[in-house]
Amino acid sequence: MRIEGPILMKNLKIFIILIMIAGIINMSGNAFALSQPNIECKSENICIHPGDFITYSTEFDKVPSIETYTFGEHIGTDKISVSITSILNGTKTQSNNILDLKTGFYNETADGSGIPILVMAPIPINIDKNIPGVSEKTQNFNGSKIDVISVANNTETATNEIGYDKETGVLVYLHLIPKSANADISALDLTFPTKYDLINTNMFANSETQVDLQIPSWIKNNAKWWSEGQIGDSEFAQGVQYLIKHGIMKIPHTQPDSSLSHQIPSWVKTSAGWWASGQISDNDFVKGIQYLVNSGIIHV
Repeated sequence: MRIEGPILMKNLKIFIILIMIAGIINMSGNAFALSQPNIECKSENICIHPGDFITYSTEFDKVPSIETYTFGEHIGTDKISVSITSILNGTKTQSNNILDLKTGFYNETADGSGIPILVMAPIPINIDKNIPGVSEKTQNFNGSKIDVISVANNTETATNEIGYDKETGVLVYLHLIPKSANADISALDLTFPTKYDLINTNMFANSETQVDLQIPSWIKNNAKWWSEGQIGDSEFAQGVQYLIKHGIMKIPHTQPDSSLSHQIPSWVKTSAGWWASGQISDNDFVKGIQYLVNSGIIHV
């Protein structure tokens, strides 16, 4: 949910306070401690790849919205572009940002200030079970089994719970519920109930991913021609749509997402060129195709 002005700042304060309460950012100790990093990612960094997206059902002060984070091209080695799209009361808004994978902040200024992207945490993450309220549990999400690290904090003024996927660092849920409007909570600004619930993403692997991934080798020629501008966007999209519909090309199924852009992002074409030249894997290329399907650009 995109909230502007003072309300946005208050919402960010709520998130930061909750994170500190949970122990993810803690002066005296961390509930979420880094273990060995994914081999494709740098140590102590957020791990995201072009084509990744996460969508949440959100609620702020009982006002619901849908919020989607779509990650585009890498910028250098430590940054990545991220588009944040919100649908609130039927109105869609979008902002284009740059995320620093080291600091976890986007839209940083010269003095280092910015907005924390608290929907992602560095991965993999370990759990310190000695901290009260910390637990680990397995749950199903759209056909994938994920291990969720959860931190619950129940105080006189609020009930707080936050959970991250242990493998990817994706925020699975965040519930911040004040117990009483009359409670003395002014010091923490916990005056509005806030909820984030994950409803869609392509970042969780499941057993179908490797089985269903079938891409004829000759499609690389089309990808190369498209990346070089020899064929247009519509020709490439129609060609891929035909192949998927007729079972020639199989990709993992994900849910359609109306909050995604209906224009082909530049990173999809860039990824197609890299795939055609062998610089990225089939799985990385398929993320771009999945995006086109999820956003409704390709109909299957």
